[in-house]
Amino acid sequence: MTMLKGFTQPIERIHVYLMEVEALRAFSFGTWRNRQHVFICLESNAHQGWGENIVSVNNPDVPIDSWLAVLAQLKGRSLEDALAMVRLNLGLWRDRLTEAIEMALFDLAGKLGRVSALQLLGLHKTNPVAGAWVILSDDLAVVESSIRHAIETHQAEVVKVKLFGDLDLDQSIIKLVRRYAPKENTFLLGDVNCGYCPKEFDVTIEEVEQAMHTLASVGLDACEDPGRLTIEGWVALQVKCPELAIIPDYPLRPARLANKTLCKGMGRFYNIHPGSMASIIDAIELAGKVQSFGAGLMIGDDSLIGPGCTIWQQIAIGLGASWVEAVEKENDSDRYKEAIQSSATKQSGSFIELKPNNHGFGLILDLNMMEEIASKSITI
Repeated sequence: MTMLKGFTQPIERIHVYLMEVEALRAFSFGTWRNRQHVFICLESNAHQGWGENIVSVNNPDVPIDSWLAVLAQLKGRSLEDALAMVRLNLGLWRDRLTEAIEMALFDLAGKLGRVSALQLLGLHKTNPVAGAWVILSDDLAVVESSIRHAIETHQAEVVKVKLFGDLDLDQSIIKLVRRYAPKENTFLLGDVNCGYCPKEFDVTIEEVEQAMHTLASVGLDACEDPGRLTIEGWVALQVKCPELAIIPDYPLRPARLANKTLCKGMGRFYNIHPGSMASIIDAIELAGKVQSFGAGLMIGDDSLIGPGCTIWQQIAIGLGASWVEAVEKENDSDRYKEAIQSSATKQSGSFIELKPNNHGFGLILDLNMMEEIASKSITI
């Protein structure tokens, strides 16, 4: 990886767009009613580099002054120096912000150098990746409508449902999805957000194990974050539940720390989760460690709606991940799509492919349209 050595072009302008999304999302730990995203655009020599992350949830009046203060420090610096500054401040600046800045820096560097961002990041795989269809609801009518739509639009290769740590409800959700999407057609994973053990040692590993056996018996293929477990607990749970792929997510956050603690056997797949890595550089290093275990990779989602989707899709392709959840959303991404002039990824049915000959992450957006659709736009 180059760490952008030799990219001496200065960051001339920084555009920041605050995007407000009104959408109900149910989780075992609570409900999102709205969320606030920040799109970052770094500009140099008439080229733009893009990044995205969520700044807040259920807080429409969130101030972004602290993000703007950090970004202001990058203006005038070369791309090489800006990346070095970000790396120096990992753990000091907000993790979501440093992750988004790295996205934008590699996008801009690739465009200026006329090379792909994946090449700069040392990723060379190009096979299409499955885009997961995600259902985030505890309302069975919503679940049924969503899985039927996924099947009708041929997007049900990989389906993820939100589970809630309520065994009766969770079984009902799984059975309902399986009514329309049998095992031979659909890989079904459930994300419990640690609902079966919200805090370490709240319940015994045997109780979590029994819940996993029950969910597998009604059709679940994989379970993400069944509980807050010790490293040893993760390994033991996967051993005790051979019929189910266990997927750790929370233990991989942020990547710079997980690189020191992660071990083999914690699951059959590991989740590289956007918005929680703090760095795409460290995320890629962590993914390499996971692959050295012989385990599979998934790229999660943080309900991203904009540039972050295509960027993480490309990283998923470059890593050879089994699936990616960071896909543009119906309704949530509609206005953003109006601003897209060119994108490097294209979805057909369940699969997302990478177009050839991209510079950076290949995303070109209409800045005038971005100002129109953003809740707030600031130029530094």
